[in-house]
Amino acid sequence: MKECGAANVPSFSALRKKQAQLVVDLDLRSKHHVSTLGNEFYANEPAQTFRLDWANPLVRPHIRPYVEVSPRLSEFYQGDRLLNEDVDLLQLMWADFKHAPKQHFYIKEIARLDDGSLVVPMKWICVLDKDGGETECADVHCVQYDSRSGQTVIQTGNVLRIEAKQLHTNFVELQDEGYNFLLNGQYAPEWTKQMPHPVREIAKGRATYTLSLMTWADDVSGNRSKQYNAHTNVYLANLNIPHGKLQQEYFVRFCSTSPNASALEQLEIITEETGKDKWHEAYDCLHEDEILFRIISRVKPADNPQQSEECSHIGLKGNFFCRRCGVGGDAVTLETDEGYEQLFSPGRPRTVQGTLNALLKQFETACMGTDPAILQKESGVKDTIAQYWIDQTIPKAKAMYQQHAALDTRLQDRKIVGDARAAVKAEITADVQKEMHRWLVQQPPHRYALLPLDSPLRNQLRPGDHYNPLLGYAGLDVHRDTPVETLHTYSLGQTKYGWVKTYESLTATELDELAIRLESSSIDGLSIYPVRGRYLVQYKNVLVGKHFKALQQVGIFHLRSLLAAHERVGLSGPYAENLLKLWRVTGELGALLWYHSINDIDEYLSDLRILIDNVLDVWSAIDPRRIIVKAKLHTLPHIPSDIRNFGPAPLFSTEIFECWNGIFRFCCNLSNHQAPSRDIAESLAGLERFKHLVSGGFWKNAMGEYVSAGENIRTFLRTRKELQRRLGWTETSGLIPGRWSTHLQQADLPPDLEDPMENSSGNGPGLGPPQEHMWERTQYIVSESGDACREKSWVFFRAGEAMGRIARILLPVTSNATSCSSGKPPVAVIIVENFIVASENNQELNMPVLLRPDRQAHQLEPISDLMFIFNAQHDCKSAACTVDGMGQVRQERILTSRVCATVKHGPLEQYFINMHGLHNAQLIRSTLPRSLTKPTHIWQDRLAEHRKYAAQLRVTGPQKRAQTAAKAKETRARNKAAKEAQSAQGGEGG
Repeated sequence: MKECGAANVPSFSALRKKQAQLVVDLDLRSKHHVSTLGNEFYANEPAQTFRLDWANPLVRPHIRPYVEVSPRLSEFYQGDRLLNEDVDLLQLMWADFKHAPKQHFYIKEIARLDDGSLVVPMKWICVLDKDGGETECADVHCVQYDSRSGQTVIQTGNVLRIEAKQLHTNFVELQDEGYNFLLNGQYAPEWTKQMPHPVREIAKGRATYTLSLMTWADDVSGNRSKQYNAHTNVYLANLNIPHGKLQQEYFVRFCSTSPNASALEQLEIITEETGKDKWHEAYDCLHEDEILFRIISRVKPADNPQQSEECSHIGLKGNFFCRRCGVGGDAVTLETDEGYEQLFSPGRPRTVQGTLNALLKQFETACMGTDPAILQKESGVKDTIAQYWIDQTIPKAKAMYQQHAALDTRLQDRKIVGDARAAVKAEITADVQKEMHRWLVQQPPHRYALLPLDSPLRNQLRPGDHYNPLLGYAGLDVHRDTPVETLHTYSLGQTKYGWVKTYESLTATELDELAIRLESSSIDGLSIYPVRGRYLVQYKNVLVGKHFKALQQVGIFHLRSLLAAHERVGLSGPYAENLLKLWRVTGELGALLWYHSINDIDEYLSDLRILIDNVLDVWSAIDPRRIIVKAKLHTLPHIPSDIRNFGPAPLFSTEIFECWNGIFRFCCNLSNHQAPSRDIAESLAGLERFKHLVSGGFWKNAMGEYVSAGENIRTFLRTRKELQRRLGWTETSGLIPGRWSTHLQQADLPPDLEDPMENSSGNGPGLGPPQEHMWERTQYIVSESGDACREKSWVFFRAGEAMGRIARILLPVTSNATSCSSGKPPVAVIIVENFIVASENNQELNMPVLLRPDRQAHQLEPISDLMFIFNAQHDCKSAACTVDGMGQVRQERILTSRVCATVKHGPLEQYFINMHGLHNAQLIRSTLPRSLTKPTHIWQDRLAEHRKYAAQLRVTGPQKRAQTAAKAKETRARNKAAKEAQSAQGGEGG
């Protein structure tokens, strides 16, 4: 910087000194940890990073501390997971921070309302109305109080919801007024003995908050090259922040990484640093005061193998392959009618206590020197940490048994036989089991030594030390709180299975045609990049999530013609028909899964269950065994309960964490790889400090004052788009409804439309008296939903819920300057090509059909009626579109002289509303008639169909297993012969 002529450049030593000072002032340090298995790693603990959220003026206004009741479901804190949570694990305190910020009301304390009545608040809730208005409320029990005797009765049978602002006097103030509440009756709840609330004493006048935590863990390569550099990472997210913000990399928090410690070993940090009674200090920059907060771990999204590990589950390859329920069995069981039918719906839910009991049984078995593999296979319970100790316990127990048996004279007496001898062995086994249990509870020694001498934990197996630490976390049910994740389960599961099945059925020529047709897909209204059909076909075996998401939205329109050709050339008609159905139900279900907001949760979940049923039913028709061997398909029926509990499926998608792995890899590359866990943790702690400084965050200096950086630094992030991009921060999209692009060009009007100025009366947009008959075309106009709508975009209008295709976006030349500069409503109109929706859906695609009307081809629409954009695809099959067109190849964003085959569309102007599109999927379905969007079951008698295919499996299953056994036997014999021949040659050579 000095060489470039910059002024006042500090020295390198001064820079390091300032960095060291900030480390101390912000108190954000990477801490060393030793796991129960002896692995060492470093971590940035969640309380340290979440503390910064409170002091960050860019983050603090977005924190939503209360459970919300909303007419639509769009956030985690609006789902049943929190609405039905134990109130002691929710927000405990409420205050009117505008008028009485120091008057704190706690749950389970008697308070007085402004009308003089007494109540006990039990839960704080924020109620939202349809227009976005918010009202802070409390669910309360009414209280009857006898002022003479002090006898107090809390009416716990009834719950009323009141506005929180009605609270007038808290419990401490009532005591100061002389109230003496006698609550020791036999009917008084147990919690009445703890008034005032115990946290009030801990807080010492400070406000208290409860934050919900999302943790993500997975194995990640630290290299950017193909060589795998194994690390296991743990990232965090603050669930009290709206989903729109959490999808930005700025809000992802790094916790830990290690090439040695497993995810469960690292997740023990979460159980140690968070929980009901773990309170942490912070500075609330919104209310300019110190607060206390705690963190409660709520939900753990990840891919399926990682979630199985967090659930102490055996995994997707086990007989009981579902981490959520007890569905499963061996192959013979699953081929029965009952066994096959169970795969189509959720089974009996697994419980934490049931998993714990299974683990304790495995430990008991291991202490006797017996491998509990059979128990693991039969229960589907297998714990990573527990297995480490089991593997050590079994050989020790066997050796101890041999020692005891050798010293026991009774076993040397040949007269003791039969049951008597078995009883002696059982006695020795029991003694060994007790001794091994005593040894086991003392492991690991360095942690056992830290336990108090009178602690009951010294005599029992402990979470974290001996098995999954998450199984001992209060309020967390790992089987319920590991929701089905759409990226790995649907895009990389269901959609991928359908893609593989499809390209295996097509010839090379047909795949080439598919590539050409895919590249002709209209992507306007889909919010995806142009479909690279040739890439998808060439690298069909190594596609990633974004590719499958694109195929899911447009694939069926092009496969429709190819699969119809298969029927003509003699391929199995039902198979081709079912394959097309598979793409249909895959797209329909995918569109619903990517809803970001749900207006009618009951109707939505009903539709979702039907579509999930259809996906599974079509698979059973195509390949009945696929339902058995692909566990991801069975997890789909668990999605409706996940959405009701945690909110729309995109909320617990892991794509943002997968994106954040790029930041981790940059830090990994800068490490010397001698202490990667420490280096990466310290680098990312430094990144958090930098983010806090440039965001205008506060910290406590050496004088005990809360300060922030200077004005230029505080505004640095807001004013530097490049820094915002690098830190993953986005404020708004910048698209304001009703605004247009400033790139204008001279307009030409469709021949069947009059001058828009002359059409200003009647049904026209009403532009007023014509000033000049001159118009200009603008590049795009922003719809009510925030979409940039261009010429040829398909849009819905408010008037009569009409739709059409934009032909022109016109702006009077004289109104351009005044409208854009003054911010007044723009005087502009949209010329729309008229289309109507057919009364019935297309039978093959189950999609609405857009047809040209007989009336005028174009009409004018005011921009104020522009609702949203949608995607439509041409009906190429009906129009007999061919792939004999020619187009120029684009390279380096330049049209070259090279040509390639393209789709040549027929003259028929018939289109489909793309019901598989993810963008605006909810708006499309809420606008169209319910008769066109309501899903129905493919089979009316699903049970009979399932039994038919189960019967087929009972024939093909034994045959396949016999073939597999014969092949394995042949392989063993061949290997044995080769080994014997090799030994013979070695003997001759000797």
